Amino acid sequence: MEATTTLADALLDDLDDLNDSSDDEQQNETTETHDNNNEHHQNEDDRILNQPKVGSATAAVSRFIDTSSSTSTATRQKEREEENHQLVVKSNKYLASLGEEMGRAHGELAKTYKAKFPELEELLPNHINYKNAVRAIGNETDLTRVNDKLSEILSSNQIITISVAGSTTSGRQLTDAELQAVDTAANYMEELLVVQQQLMKFVENSMESLCPSICALVGSSIAARLLGLAGGLQELTKIPACNLQVLGQTKVNSESRAGMSGIAIKQHTGLLAECQLVQSVPSSHRKKALKVVAAKLALVGRYDFSNVDSGRKRSASIGLDYRNQLEEKFIKLLEPDKAPTRKALPKPDLEAKKRRGGRRMRRMKERFEETAMMKQANTRAFSTQQGEYGDDSMGITMGLLDTTDSGGAIRKVTEKRKMKQADTKKTRKRAMQMAQQAKNNDGLASMELINPDANKQKVKAANEQWFKNNAGFQSALPKRGT
Repeated sequence: MEATTTLADALLDDLDDLNDSSDDEQQNETTETHDNNNEHHQNEDDRILNQPKVGSATAAVSRFIDTSSSTSTATRQKEREEENHQLVVKSNKYLASLGEEMGRAHGELAKTYKAKFPELEELLPNHINYKNAVRAIGNETDLTRVNDKLSEILSSNQIITISVAGSTTSGRQLTDAELQAVDTAANYMEELLVVQQQLMKFVENSMESLCPSICALVGSSIAARLLGLAGGLQELTKIPACNLQVLGQTKVNSESRAGMSGIAIKQHTGLLAECQLVQSVPSSHRKKALKVVAAKLALVGRYDFSNVDSGRKRSASIGLDYRNQLEEKFIKLLEPDKAPTRKALPKPDLEAKKRRGGRRMRRMKERFEETAMMKQANTRAFSTQQGEYGDDSMGITMGLLDTTDSGGAIRKVTEKRKMKQADTKKTRKRAMQMAQQAKNNDGLASMELINPDANKQKVKAANEQWFKNNAGFQSALPKRGT
Protein backbone atom coordinates (compact mmCIF):
# COMPACT_ATOMS: atom_id res chain seq x y z
CA MET A 1 0.00 0.00 0.00
CA GLU A 2 2.84 2.27 0.73
CA ALA A 3 4.33 1.49 -2.65
CA THR A 4 1.03 2.35 -4.36
CA THR A 5 0.78 5.61 -2.47
CA THR A 6 4.30 6.45 -3.41
CA LEU A 7 3.61 5.77 -7.11
CA ALA A 8 0.48 7.92 -7.03
CA ASP A 9 2.34 10.70 -5.34
CA ALA A 10 4.99 10.50 -8.05
CA LEU A 11 2.35 10.77 -10.80
CA LEU A 12 0.74 13.77 -9.10
CA ASP A 13 4.10 15.44 -8.80
CA ASP A 14 4.69 14.92 -12.53
CA LEU A 15 1.31 16.43 -13.36
CA ASP A 16 2.08 19.45 -11.19
CA ASP A 17 5.36 19.91 -13.04
CA LEU A 18 3.57 19.75 -16.38
CA ASN A 19 1.02 22.34 -15.26
CA ASP A 20 3.79 24.62 -14.07
CA SER A 21 5.62 24.31 -17.40
CA SER A 22 2.42 24.97 -19.38
CA ASP A 23 1.74 28.06 -17.28
CA ASP A 24 5.27 29.28 -17.99
CA GLU A 25 4.82 28.69 -21.73
CA GLN A 26 1.51 30.58 -21.73
CA GLN A 27 3.16 33.43 -19.87
CA ASN A 28 6.02 33.44 -22.40
CA GLU A 29 3.57 33.40 -25.32
CA THR A 30 1.66 36.28 -23.75
CA THR A 31 4.90 38.19 -23.34
CA GLU A 32 5.93 37.45 -26.96
CA THR A 33 2.49 38.49 -28.22
CA HIS A 34 2.74 41.70 -26.24
CA ASP A 35 6.22 42.32 -27.64
CA ASN A 36 5.02 41.58 -31.17
CA ASN A 37 2.13 43.99 -30.71
CA ASN A 38 4.52 46.66 -29.47
CA GLU A 39 6.82 45.96 -32.40
CA HIS A 40 3.86 46.08 -34.75
CA HIS A 41 2.78 49.47 -33.41
CA GLN A 42 6.35 50.69 -33.65
CA ASN A 43 6.54 49.52 -37.29
CA GLU A 44 3.30 51.35 -38.01
CA ASP A 45 4.93 54.56 -36.83
CA ASP A 46 7.92 53.92 -39.13
CA ARG A 47 5.81 53.24 -42.23
CA ILE A 48 6.54 55.43 -45.21
CA LEU A 49 2.89 56.25 -45.85
CA ASN A 50 2.70 57.84 -42.40
CA GLN A 51 5.52 60.24 -43.24
CA PRO A 52 4.32 63.80 -43.98
CA LYS A 53 6.61 64.24 -47.01
CA VAL A 54 5.07 61.35 -48.91
CA GLY A 55 1.57 62.47 -48.01
CA SER A 56 2.23 66.00 -49.21
CA ALA A 57 3.77 64.69 -52.44
CA THR A 58 0.78 62.49 -53.24
CA ALA A 59 -1.59 65.35 -52.43
CA ALA A 60 0.40 67.68 -54.70
CA VAL A 61 0.27 65.14 -57.50
CA SER A 62 -3.49 64.83 -57.10
CA ARG A 63 -3.93 68.61 -57.17
CA PHE A 64 -1.69 68.93 -60.21
CA ILE A 65 -3.65 66.27 -62.08
CA ASP A 66 -6.97 67.90 -61.19
CA THR A 67 -5.87 71.37 -62.37
CA SER A 68 -3.96 70.24 -65.46
CA SER A 69 -6.92 70.75 -67.77
CA SER A 70 -7.56 74.38 -66.76
CA THR A 71 -6.41 77.19 -69.02
CA SER A 72 -3.65 79.53 -67.86
CA THR A 73 -1.38 82.32 -69.05
CA ALA A 74 2.20 81.95 -70.29
CA THR A 75 3.64 82.87 -66.90
CA ARG A 76 1.37 80.43 -65.15
CA GLN A 77 2.28 77.79 -67.72
CA LYS A 78 5.99 78.27 -67.01
CA GLU A 79 5.37 77.99 -63.28
CA ARG A 80 3.40 74.82 -63.84
CA GLU A 81 6.26 73.33 -65.88
CA GLU A 82 8.69 74.09 -63.08
CA GLU A 83 6.29 72.63 -60.53
CA ASN A 84 5.81 69.58 -62.74
CA HIS A 85 9.55 69.05 -62.94
CA GLN A 86 9.96 69.25 -59.18
CA LEU A 87 7.09 66.82 -58.64
CA VAL A 88 8.56 64.36 -61.13
CA VAL A 89 11.93 64.45 -59.37
CA LYS A 90 10.29 63.90 -55.97
CA SER A 91 8.04 61.18 -57.35
CA ASN A 92 11.02 59.27 -58.73
CA LYS A 93 12.72 59.39 -55.34
CA TYR A 94 9.56 58.27 -53.55
CA LEU A 95 9.02 55.46 -56.08
CA ALA A 96 12.40 54.00 -55.13
CA SER A 97 11.50 54.31 -51.44
CA LEU A 98 8.10 52.74 -52.05
CA GLY A 99 9.77 49.77 -53.72
CA GLU A 100 11.94 49.20 -50.67
CA GLU A 101 8.93 49.64 -48.37
CA MET A 102 6.99 47.11 -50.43
CA GLY A 103 9.77 44.59 -49.82
CA ARG A 104 9.66 45.21 -46.07
CA ALA A 105 5.86 44.91 -46.01
CA HIS A 106 6.08 41.64 -47.91
CA GLY A 107 8.59 40.36 -45.36
CA GLU A 108 6.25 41.29 -42.52
CA LEU A 109 3.32 39.54 -44.21
CA ALA A 110 5.39 36.42 -44.93
CA LYS A 111 6.65 36.31 -41.35
CA THR A 112 3.10 36.47 -40.01
CA TYR A 113 1.66 33.93 -42.49
CA LYS A 114 4.60 31.53 -42.18
CA ALA A 115 2.88 29.66 -39.36
CA LYS A 116 0.03 28.72 -41.73
CA PHE A 117 1.86 28.00 -45.02
CA PRO A 118 5.68 28.29 -44.74
CA GLU A 119 6.31 26.94 -48.27
CA LEU A 120 4.23 29.63 -49.99
CA GLU A 121 6.95 32.28 -49.77
CA GLU A 122 9.36 30.20 -51.85
CA LEU A 123 6.69 29.19 -54.36
CA LEU A 124 5.54 32.78 -55.02
CA PRO A 125 8.50 35.19 -54.87
CA ASN A 126 6.46 37.99 -56.47
CA HIS A 127 5.12 40.32 -53.77
CA ILE A 128 1.76 41.00 -55.43
CA ASN A 129 1.09 37.34 -56.26
CA TYR A 130 1.98 36.32 -52.71
CA LYS A 131 -0.35 38.92 -51.21
CA ASN A 132 -3.22 37.87 -53.51
CA ALA A 133 -2.65 34.19 -52.73
CA VAL A 134 -2.72 34.90 -48.98
CA ARG A 135 -5.99 36.77 -49.46
CA ALA A 136 -7.47 33.84 -51.38
CA ILE A 137 -6.27 31.03 -49.09
CA GLY A 138 -6.76 32.74 -45.74
CA ASN A 139 -7.06 30.15 -42.98
CA GLU A 140 -8.35 27.37 -45.27
CA THR A 141 -6.72 23.95 -44.84
CA ASP A 142 -8.18 22.31 -47.96
CA LEU A 143 -6.76 24.24 -50.91
CA THR A 144 -9.06 22.55 -53.41
CA ARG A 145 -11.89 24.75 -52.12
CA VAL A 146 -10.08 27.93 -53.17
CA ASN A 147 -8.97 26.81 -56.64
CA ASP A 148 -11.48 29.15 -58.26
CA LYS A 149 -10.05 32.15 -56.43
CA LEU A 150 -6.47 31.11 -57.16
CA SER A 151 -7.20 30.59 -60.87
CA GLU A 152 -8.05 34.30 -61.17
CA ILE A 153 -4.64 35.46 -59.94
CA LEU A 154 -2.23 32.57 -60.68
CA SER A 155 -1.38 30.28 -63.56
CA SER A 156 -2.33 26.61 -63.68
CA ASN A 157 1.25 25.47 -63.05
CA GLN A 158 1.50 27.65 -59.96
CA ILE A 159 -1.84 26.37 -58.65
CA ILE A 160 -0.74 22.75 -59.04
CA THR A 161 2.55 23.46 -57.26
CA ILE A 162 0.78 25.24 -54.40
CA SER A 163 -1.81 22.45 -54.06
CA VAL A 164 0.88 19.77 -53.83
CA ALA A 165 2.85 21.78 -51.28
CA GLY A 166 -0.30 22.59 -49.30
CA SER A 167 -1.23 18.93 -48.94
CA THR A 168 2.09 18.18 -47.21
CA THR A 169 2.65 21.46 -45.40
CA SER A 170 3.74 21.55 -41.79
CA GLY A 171 1.71 24.66 -40.99
CA ARG A 172 -1.20 25.11 -38.66
CA GLN A 173 -4.31 27.23 -38.54
CA LEU A 174 -3.85 30.82 -37.45
CA THR A 175 -5.44 32.39 -34.43
CA ASP A 176 -7.75 35.38 -34.64
CA ALA A 177 -4.94 37.73 -33.61
CA GLU A 178 -2.63 36.29 -36.27
CA LEU A 179 -5.34 36.56 -38.90
CA GLN A 180 -5.85 40.19 -37.93
CA ALA A 181 -2.11 40.83 -38.31
CA VAL A 182 -2.10 39.13 -41.73
CA ASP A 183 -5.06 41.23 -42.86
CA THR A 184 -3.37 44.42 -41.65
CA ALA A 185 -0.13 43.61 -43.51
CA ALA A 186 -2.04 42.80 -46.70
CA ASN A 187 -4.01 46.05 -46.46
CA TYR A 188 -0.79 48.01 -46.04
CA MET A 189 0.68 46.38 -49.14
CA GLU A 190 -2.44 47.33 -51.09
CA GLU A 191 -2.14 50.94 -49.91
CA LEU A 192 1.49 51.00 -51.00
CA LEU A 193 0.50 49.59 -54.37
CA VAL A 194 -2.17 52.27 -54.89
CA VAL A 195 0.25 55.10 -54.08
CA GLN A 196 2.94 53.53 -56.24
CA GLN A 197 0.59 53.22 -59.21
CA GLN A 198 -0.58 56.82 -58.76
CA LEU A 199 2.96 58.18 -58.74
CA MET A 200 3.96 55.92 -61.64
CA LYS A 201 1.03 57.13 -63.73
CA PHE A 202 1.91 60.75 -63.00
CA VAL A 203 5.56 60.19 -63.91
CA GLU A 204 4.57 58.43 -67.15
CA ASN A 205 2.37 61.34 -68.15
CA SER A 206 5.12 63.82 -67.29
CA MET A 207 7.92 62.00 -69.09
CA GLU A 208 7.22 63.74 -72.38
CA SER A 209 8.03 67.12 -70.86
CA LEU A 210 10.89 65.98 -68.60
CA CYS A 211 12.91 63.70 -70.89
CA PRO A 212 11.36 63.68 -74.37
CA SER A 213 14.34 62.02 -76.06
CA ILE A 214 14.26 59.02 -73.70
CA CYS A 215 10.51 58.66 -74.27
CA ALA A 216 11.01 58.84 -78.03
CA LEU A 217 13.61 56.09 -77.84
CA VAL A 218 12.12 53.55 -75.40
CA GLY A 219 8.60 54.82 -74.62
CA SER A 220 7.17 56.77 -71.70
CA SER A 221 6.23 53.70 -69.63
CA ILE A 222 9.70 52.15 -69.77
CA ALA A 223 11.26 55.59 -69.22
CA ALA A 224 9.21 56.16 -66.07
CA ARG A 225 10.08 52.75 -64.66
CA LEU A 226 13.76 53.24 -65.44
CA LEU A 227 13.80 56.63 -63.73
CA GLY A 228 11.99 55.11 -60.77
CA LEU A 229 14.59 52.36 -60.44
CA ALA A 230 17.51 54.74 -60.90
CA GLY A 231 16.10 57.41 -58.56
CA GLY A 232 15.80 60.26 -61.05
CA LEU A 233 17.12 61.59 -64.33
CA GLN A 234 20.43 62.74 -62.88
CA GLU A 235 21.06 59.34 -61.30
CA LEU A 236 20.14 57.63 -64.59
CA THR A 237 22.84 59.57 -66.44
CA LYS A 238 25.48 58.25 -64.03
CA ILE A 239 24.74 54.62 -64.93
CA PRO A 240 26.90 53.24 -67.78
CA ALA A 241 25.36 51.49 -70.75
CA CYS A 242 26.50 48.03 -69.62
CA ASN A 243 24.54 48.43 -66.37
CA LEU A 244 21.48 49.86 -68.11
CA GLN A 245 21.05 46.51 -69.84
CA VAL A 246 20.50 44.71 -66.51
CA LEU A 247 18.70 47.47 -64.61
CA GLY A 248 15.65 45.87 -62.99
CA GLN A 249 16.57 42.29 -63.87
CA THR A 250 15.15 39.25 -62.09
CA LYS A 251 17.75 37.17 -60.32
CA VAL A 252 17.73 33.53 -61.36
CA ASN A 253 17.64 31.42 -58.20
CA SER A 254 15.43 28.87 -56.53
CA GLU A 255 13.13 31.57 -55.17
CA SER A 256 12.61 33.31 -58.50
CA ARG A 257 11.99 30.03 -60.30
CA ALA A 258 9.46 28.96 -57.62
CA GLY A 259 10.21 25.29 -58.17
CA MET A 260 9.56 25.52 -61.91
CA SER A 261 11.70 25.80 -65.01
CA GLY A 262 13.85 28.90 -65.38
CA ILE A 263 13.86 28.92 -69.20
CA ALA A 264 11.38 31.80 -69.33
CA ILE A 265 13.67 33.96 -67.17
CA LYS A 266 16.14 35.72 -69.45
CA GLN A 267 19.56 36.13 -67.93
CA HIS A 268 21.48 39.41 -68.19
CA THR A 269 18.36 41.28 -69.32
CA GLY A 270 16.57 43.94 -67.34
CA LEU A 271 13.66 46.29 -67.79
CA LEU A 272 15.06 47.75 -71.02
CA ALA A 273 14.50 44.42 -72.80
CA GLU A 274 10.73 45.08 -72.65
CA CYS A 275 10.88 48.17 -74.88
CA GLN A 276 9.37 48.06 -78.35
CA LEU A 277 12.69 48.33 -80.19
CA VAL A 278 14.14 45.22 -78.57
CA GLN A 279 10.90 43.24 -78.81
CA SER A 280 10.58 44.00 -82.54
CA VAL A 281 13.53 41.78 -83.46
CA PRO A 282 13.62 37.96 -83.20
CA SER A 283 14.82 36.37 -79.99
CA SER A 284 18.12 35.34 -81.58
CA HIS A 285 19.05 39.01 -82.14
CA ARG A 286 17.58 40.59 -78.99
CA LYS A 287 20.79 40.42 -77.00
CA LYS A 288 22.61 42.43 -79.64
CA ALA A 289 19.68 44.83 -79.99
CA LEU A 290 19.57 45.34 -76.21
CA LYS A 291 23.24 46.28 -76.16
CA VAL A 292 22.79 48.88 -78.92
CA VAL A 293 19.64 50.38 -77.38
CA ALA A 294 21.34 50.66 -73.97
CA ALA A 295 24.24 52.56 -75.55
CA LYS A 296 21.87 55.03 -77.23
CA LEU A 297 19.83 55.37 -74.02
CA ALA A 298 22.92 56.47 -72.10
CA LEU A 299 23.52 59.20 -74.71
CA VAL A 300 19.96 60.54 -74.88
CA GLY A 301 19.72 60.50 -71.06
CA ARG A 302 22.70 62.83 -70.79
CA TYR A 303 21.28 64.99 -73.55
CA ASP A 304 17.94 65.39 -71.74
CA PHE A 305 19.62 66.07 -68.41
CA SER A 306 21.84 68.76 -69.93
CA ASN A 307 18.74 70.51 -71.29
CA VAL A 308 16.93 70.28 -67.94
CA ASP A 309 19.97 71.41 -65.97
CA SER A 310 20.74 74.38 -68.22
CA GLY A 311 17.13 75.44 -68.74
CA ARG A 312 17.23 75.02 -72.52
CA LYS A 313 14.25 73.93 -74.54
CA ARG A 314 13.68 70.20 -74.33
CA SER A 315 13.38 68.40 -77.64
CA ALA A 316 12.87 64.81 -78.74
CA SER A 317 14.87 65.21 -81.96
CA ILE A 318 17.91 63.27 -80.74
CA GLY A 319 15.78 60.39 -79.50
CA LEU A 320 13.84 60.22 -82.76
CA ASP A 321 17.05 60.29 -84.82
CA TYR A 322 18.57 57.47 -82.78
CA ARG A 323 15.37 55.46 -83.01
CA ASN A 324 15.30 55.79 -86.81
CA GLN A 325 18.95 54.78 -87.01
CA LEU A 326 18.35 51.71 -84.86
CA GLU A 327 15.29 50.69 -86.86
CA GLU A 328 17.28 50.89 -90.10
CA LYS A 329 20.12 48.98 -88.49
CA PHE A 330 17.81 46.22 -87.29
CA ILE A 331 16.24 45.94 -90.75
CA LYS A 332 19.71 45.58 -92.23
CA LEU A 333 20.60 43.04 -89.55
CA LEU A 334 17.58 40.87 -90.36
CA GLU A 335 18.18 40.83 -94.10
CA PRO A 336 19.13 37.36 -95.39
CA ASP A 337 22.60 36.78 -96.69
CA LYS A 338 23.15 37.11 -100.41
CA ALA A 339 22.91 33.81 -102.24
CA PRO A 340 26.16 32.68 -103.86
CA THR A 341 26.08 33.57 -107.58
CA ARG A 342 26.99 30.83 -110.03
CA LYS A 343 29.76 32.18 -112.21
CA ALA A 344 29.38 31.45 -115.92
CA LEU A 345 32.05 29.49 -117.71
CA PRO A 346 34.57 31.62 -119.62
CA LYS A 347 34.31 31.97 -123.38
CA PRO A 348 36.50 29.35 -125.09
CA ASP A 349 39.45 30.93 -126.91
CA LEU A 350 39.76 30.22 -130.59
CA GLU A 351 43.54 30.63 -130.56
CA ALA A 352 45.98 29.10 -128.15
CA LYS A 353 46.83 31.58 -125.49
CA LYS A 354 50.49 32.24 -124.93
CA ARG A 355 51.27 31.63 -121.32
CA ARG A 356 54.40 32.90 -119.69
CA GLY A 357 56.58 30.17 -118.27
CA GLY A 358 60.19 31.15 -118.83
CA ARG A 359 63.02 29.35 -120.58
CA ARG A 360 62.67 26.19 -118.53
CA MET A 361 59.01 25.78 -119.42
CA ARG A 362 59.73 26.37 -123.10
CA ARG A 363 62.42 23.65 -123.08
CA MET A 364 60.05 21.25 -121.39
CA LYS A 365 57.31 21.97 -123.92
CA GLU A 366 59.76 21.39 -126.76
CA ARG A 367 60.80 18.09 -125.20
CA PHE A 368 57.25 16.77 -124.84
CA GLU A 369 55.54 18.38 -127.79
CA GLU A 370 53.67 16.29 -130.33
CA THR A 371 55.68 15.27 -133.37
CA ALA A 372 54.45 15.42 -136.95
CA MET A 373 54.07 11.64 -137.15
CA MET A 374 52.01 11.60 -133.97
CA LYS A 375 49.80 14.31 -135.40
CA GLN A 376 49.17 12.22 -138.52
CA ALA A 377 48.46 9.11 -136.43
CA ASN A 378 45.93 11.00 -134.34
CA THR A 379 44.13 12.46 -137.36
CA ARG A 380 41.46 10.66 -139.30
CA ALA A 381 40.56 11.32 -142.91
CA PHE A 382 37.10 12.63 -143.66
CA SER A 383 34.60 10.31 -145.44
CA THR A 384 36.94 7.34 -145.72
CA GLN A 385 36.15 3.73 -144.90
CA GLN A 386 37.75 2.33 -141.80
CA GLY A 387 39.01 -1.20 -141.37
CA GLU A 388 36.94 -4.07 -140.05
CA TYR A 389 36.84 -4.98 -136.40
CA GLY A 390 39.01 -8.02 -136.97
CA ASP A 391 41.76 -5.98 -138.54
CA ASP A 392 42.15 -3.70 -135.54
CA SER A 393 40.39 -5.52 -132.74
CA MET A 394 41.94 -3.28 -130.09
CA GLY A 395 40.49 -0.21 -131.75
CA ILE A 396 43.92 1.32 -132.38
CA THR A 397 44.38 2.78 -135.87
CA MET A 398 47.19 4.67 -137.50
CA GLY A 399 45.05 7.50 -138.82
CA LEU A 400 46.49 9.25 -141.89
CA LEU A 401 49.66 7.15 -141.66
CA ASP A 402 47.65 4.07 -142.71
CA THR A 403 46.44 5.54 -146.01
CA THR A 404 47.81 4.88 -149.49
CA ASP A 405 48.39 8.58 -150.04
CA SER A 406 51.24 8.61 -147.58
CA GLY A 407 53.69 7.41 -150.29
CA GLY A 408 54.46 3.93 -148.96
CA ALA A 409 57.02 3.73 -146.19
CA ILE A 410 56.69 5.80 -143.12
CA ARG A 411 59.24 8.49 -143.12
CA LYS A 412 60.19 10.42 -140.08
CA VAL A 413 60.76 14.06 -140.73
CA THR A 414 63.59 15.14 -138.56
CA GLU A 415 63.96 18.72 -137.64
CA LYS A 416 67.43 20.07 -137.17
CA ARG A 417 67.61 21.96 -133.99
CA LYS A 418 70.53 23.93 -132.78
CA MET A 419 71.39 22.90 -129.28
CA LYS A 420 71.92 25.88 -127.12
CA GLN A 421 74.38 25.70 -124.31
CA ALA A 422 73.22 26.87 -120.95
CA ASP A 423 74.35 30.36 -120.08
CA THR A 424 76.13 29.66 -116.80
CA LYS A 425 79.05 31.22 -115.01
CA LYS A 426 81.37 28.36 -115.98
CA THR A 427 80.60 28.60 -119.67
CA ARG A 428 81.07 32.36 -119.64
CA LYS A 429 84.48 31.95 -117.97
CA ARG A 430 85.54 29.34 -120.53
CA ALA A 431 84.47 31.62 -123.36
CA MET A 432 86.51 34.48 -121.92
CA GLN A 433 89.61 32.23 -121.64
CA MET A 434 89.27 31.10 -125.24
CA ALA A 435 88.88 34.68 -126.39
CA GLN A 436 92.03 35.68 -124.47
CA GLN A 437 94.01 32.78 -125.94
CA ALA A 438 92.91 33.68 -129.44
CA LYS A 439 94.01 37.23 -128.83
CA ASN A 440 97.50 36.13 -127.70
CA ASN A 441 97.96 33.78 -130.66
CA ASP A 442 97.34 36.44 -133.27
CA GLY A 443 97.23 34.44 -136.51
CA LEU A 444 100.37 33.24 -138.43
CA ALA A 445 102.55 36.09 -137.15
CA SER A 446 102.93 34.36 -133.81
CA MET A 447 103.75 30.86 -135.19
CA GLU A 448 107.28 29.42 -134.55
CA LEU A 449 109.05 26.38 -136.11
CA ILE A 450 110.53 24.11 -133.44
CA ASN A 451 113.42 21.56 -134.01
CA PRO A 452 112.33 18.32 -132.29
CA ASP A 453 116.02 17.20 -131.88
CA ALA A 454 117.09 20.37 -130.12
CA ASN A 455 115.81 19.17 -126.77
CA LYS A 456 117.61 15.82 -127.13
CA GLN A 457 120.90 17.58 -127.85
CA LYS A 458 120.53 19.67 -124.70
CA VAL A 459 120.03 16.52 -122.60
CA LYS A 460 123.01 14.76 -124.24
CA ALA A 461 125.33 17.71 -123.61
CA ALA A 462 124.37 17.80 -119.95
CA ASN A 463 125.00 14.08 -119.55
CA GLU A 464 128.40 14.28 -121.24
CA GLN A 465 129.40 17.02 -118.88
CA TRP A 466 128.97 14.83 -115.87
CA PHE A 467 129.18 11.26 -117.00
CA LYS A 468 131.95 11.43 -119.72
CA ASN A 469 134.87 9.00 -119.45
CA ASN A 470 137.43 11.75 -119.08
CA ALA A 471 135.41 13.62 -116.52
CA GLY A 472 136.65 14.14 -113.03
CA PHE A 473 134.12 11.76 -111.50
CA GLN A 474 135.60 8.33 -110.71
CA SER A 475 133.64 5.27 -109.95
CA ALA A 476 134.25 3.37 -106.72
CA LEU A 477 134.17 0.02 -108.51
CA PRO A 478 137.46 -1.50 -109.62
CA LYS A 479 138.21 -1.26 -113.30
CA ARG A 480 138.21 -4.36 -115.37
CA GLY A 481 141.56 -5.87 -116.31
CA THR A 482 143.41 -4.58 -113.32
